[in-house]
Amino acid sequence: MAEENETQDTPPKKSGFLGKLIVWGIIFVIGAGAGFAVPMLTGPGEVPDKGVNPGVVGVKLMDFPEPVEEKAFIDFDEVVANLNDPRASRYVNCTLTLQVSKSQEDALTKLVEEKNVLLKNWLIAHLRDKTLEEVRGKYGHNLLRREIHGKFNEMLFTDGIERIEDILFSDFKIQ
Repeated sequence: MAEENETQDTPPKKSGFLGKLIVWGIIFVIGAGAGFAVPMLTGPGEVPDKGVNPGVVGVKLMDFPEPVEEKAFIDFDEVVANLNDPRASRYVNCTLTLQVSKSQEDALTKLVEEKNVLLKNWLIAHLRDKTLEEVRGKYGHNLLRREIHGKFNEMLFTDGIERIEDILFSDFKIQ
């Protein structure tokens, strides 16, 4: 009877850390191998037709030449707008330049001229919504450039490809 109590009182043997590490190592190797092998075995996917934007389903690419490394600059009209100021005494006066690819300069100039009224209207409304603190300094200046860049690309290009590379301020005054 003493022998039975001794066997019941001993705790069950625990598996070691090394055993768990080996099991997880094997699982990792199998998972990594499967992640590498499945794309190799399935082959390339369906190649989209030229003229279809692969990032957006069912959207046709707009008719623009392929971009090149050489840059061109398109001047945009001067814009004057009151800032969102309680006294309505502050205003911003700015002139923009659009940085584009040299190969697309003619087509983009024509498109910007066609949509000039819409772009200018949005820009004035956007600037009127800004406070002096939001446009002050390097941070405010760069944030405003990025906002204009994103919205101009969205308004001009229905296929989702950004053809305006950057927005540059030729002149920027707050009075």
